[in-house]
Amino acid sequence: MGFYHAFILGSIVLVTFLIVTLMARKRKAFAPMQGMIISMFFGMNVGLTAGILFGVTYQGNLFLSTLFAMTIGVFAGSLCGLCFGILPIIEGLMAGLMGGMMGAMVGEMLRVEQSISFVQIFLFLSICTIFLIAILGTPKNTRVKERKWLLKPLALLIFASFLIIGGNSIAEKDTIQKDRSVPENHHSGMMEFPNGTNV
Repeated sequence: MGFYHAFILGSIVLVTFLIVTLMARKRKAFAPMQGMIISMFFGMNVGLTAGILFGVTYQGNLFLSTLFAMTIGVFAGSLCGLCFGILPIIEGLMAGLMGGMMGAMVGEMLRVEQSISFVQIFLFLSICTIFLIAILGTPKNTRVKERKWLLKPLALLIFASFLIIGGNSIAEKDTIQKDRSVPENHHSGMMEFPNGTNV
């Protein structure tokens, strides 16, 4: 595991912390059903992000990648639902479990270059949970009194864009370095038999 993996996992931890903090502060503004929706959305996207990441990293070992991805998805989803009671916790837990399993299976079938785009998409969707909290937590018939309020979603969008772009550049550098470190096979067009003869 390199810098890219540390970056993605660190981003998941950071986003989870932000979401749980927001949910704890605004829990009175949400109905139980809304809490379940947010927990499911977040748990599923985190599970898919971690699943694809570990599925590509541990290709050939689906059990290990699925185990890691499910653990992260379950932890994130159940933490998100913790503020609302047992049903949102179960919803987030099961969504994280399912997302981790599906993500690991998808990651097993992808090349590294292809997986980077998928990880970025699902990481972005995980960050978008903050927008979902803002939308569902806003009372009906509420009007924007100050234009400064618009700076909040704009700042969040810029933060998410930098996170995705930064992750992309780190991933590309990491992939290029790994490609250079792998020695070239000069006998790629030949088949070598155990006795040392080439065909």
